[in-house]
Amino acid sequence: MPYLPALRREREGVLVLDGSVAARELIRLLADLYREDPEGVGDVLIQIAELKDQAECERNLDGLGYVEHMRDEIVQEVLDEIGGAETHLDPRVNHHALMQARSLAHQAGQICEAARRRAEELAVLTAAARGVREARRKPPLC
Repeated sequence: MPYLPALRREREGVLVLDGSVAARELIRLLADLYREDPEGVGDVLIQIAELKDQAECERNLDGLGYVEHMRDEIVQEVLDEIGGAETHLDPRVNHHALMQARSLAHQAGQICEAARRRAEELAVLTAAARGVREARRKPPLC
């Protein structure tokens, strides 16, 4: 499945890493599997949902237990059955994969830069808010 996530700008200052193309393909493959064995696939999906509920109960009681690991294994088995969710990038086999990897690296750099700028903005806003709070706490001068 050669679909890499794409970086898009939703609005000013909001970047989205969109993996919906790959997710749509996985859902289509799951639907094909369901058509072949509706009872078996339905049972597995119900089992995954029930294990999620049990895992949340375990987490609320005493932290991470074995149920979450069981659920993850079952989910991985389903993913493997429908072709997996890994995208192998091998420039010797596929030049396009190399271009995708470079594009993804560039997009990751854009995400990093946007996050850095936002962190700087938040630092300035936090410092300004802190200054206002401290000014309010000072006793009035007579």
